[in-house]
Amino acid sequence: MSMMDSDLADLLTDALRQADPGRPAIVESGRATTYAELDSRSAALADRLASGSASGSASGSAGRSEPVAVALPRGAAALTAMVACVRAGRPFFPVDPAVDAAAACRDAGVETMIFEGAAPGWWHGEGPGAPPAGVADPDCGYLLTTSGTTGAAKTVRGSGPALARYLAWQRDHLALTGDDVLANTADPWFDFSFKETLGAVVAGATVAVVEPAALATGGALLRRLADLRPTVLCLLPSRLAMLVEALARPGAPRLDRLRLLLVSGEPFPVALLERWRAVAPEPTVLNLYGPTESTVIKLCHTVGSTVDADVDADAVTVPVGRPIPGAAVELLPTVDGAATELCLVSDDLALGYLRAVGGTTVFDHDTAGRRRLRTGDLARRTRDGLIEIVGRVDHMVKRRGVKVSLPDVAAAALRYPGVVTAVAVCGAGERIVLFYTTAAPVDPRALRTVLLDRLAPEQLPDRVRELDRMPVDARGKVDRAALTALVDGPVRT
Repeated sequence: MSMMDSDLADLLTDALRQADPGRPAIVESGRATTYAELDSRSAALADRLASGSASGSASGSAGRSEPVAVALPRGAAALTAMVACVRAGRPFFPVDPAVDAAAACRDAGVETMIFEGAAPGWWHGEGPGAPPAGVADPDCGYLLTTSGTTGAAKTVRGSGPALARYLAWQRDHLALTGDDVLANTADPWFDFSFKETLGAVVAGATVAVVEPAALATGGALLRRLADLRPTVLCLLPSRLAMLVEALARPGAPRLDRLRLLLVSGEPFPVALLERWRAVAPEPTVLNLYGPTESTVIKLCHTVGSTVDADVDADAVTVPVGRPIPGAAVELLPTVDGAATELCLVSDDLALGYLRAVGGTTVFDHDTAGRRRLRTGDLARRTRDGLIEIVGRVDHMVKRRGVKVSLPDVAAAALRYPGVVTAVAVCGAGERIVLFYTTAAPVDPRALRTVLLDRLAPEQLPDRVRELDRMPVDARGKVDRAALTALVDGPVRT
């Protein structure tokens, strides 16, 4: 990795101009935008953004360091806008136009927004006049609002140099070239998408957009992927489970060009890996880890050809591996000493939050004075020194006076033959309900009998319930709130 890779604008601009100008940079609904077009369009928009006048945007008295809201879904327009912001030296702030982001934009000092058609109803174009000091930091390359799945949503100040170094690492580690096609399943306000979009651009590869409708079912996703023929696919485990189900059907199309499957965003069950290997043994599988605050990814594990070679006998999730270059990990005992919390140490973490906030994910410094991110994830080392995520600090509940780890309850179910995914939630009255999906028929009474042997009395779920599929939120992650709402609904015991 060269020093040039630390400058995000130089990295992207050089990649645009070194790419085959006629190669599709992004394909969306059958329409291709070539690298020549992406270069010229982003350069023209960057000029307007740098001068504070952007046609097709709502803008006020913009300054060079003022962030730009990008209210566009995944696609060529969003990619062009983000690249243009970087080239103009202004942080980009992807926001969902369908979700009221007025407060977040106000807090960030946003006075310019790029959108298509009519402006979102919540947009008033009235920022406070000057961005907060943290946004004015010359290293601030982007802003992102966290999903809120681990607490209140927060706006993260992302580091441009750190993102550049990550993208260069991904390009080199995955050996990406102009011949690769990266499927884009995530919207730009989710940093998961950076692997798929900006990660493709720095390699001169093609982004192939998977439209939201194609993510509704596993069958729809498989049909779209079969049309796009990606070589690299990034998926959350929740969506991978849908795809595996579709691939397992008789006569299902094959993903014949796929060479890499990147899994991240949630714990990756061993049972799901085994099912994937049964239907798609050829692609190399990588399990990645990194909260938004870490700058995309900080741990990576290339899964071996046999599950047993990578996973301890008692493990139910695939390890997330070892730190990527420039990162280190610490495992700090929790307050009660019952587990260890994963901490990431790196100069390439996000710059911090836009406002001082609480929560389980916090920035601090280690004993050597290096920047550290306490992730709120509980982890352990495998026999081979790999990091395995085993739970979360905020998924511990007090039941009958004893602390119970809900992921431990789910882990016990995942060891039962046929169970592919499992999530335990706690409702009113300390009632725990275990939800699970299967690859083969599972007798819930037999499952409960096994749980009696594997769990302490205070850990035993009050109910177990099989689902056709786990509910997911707008980002594709398991929707724990939706499961909690089902706790008082009809159950099968």
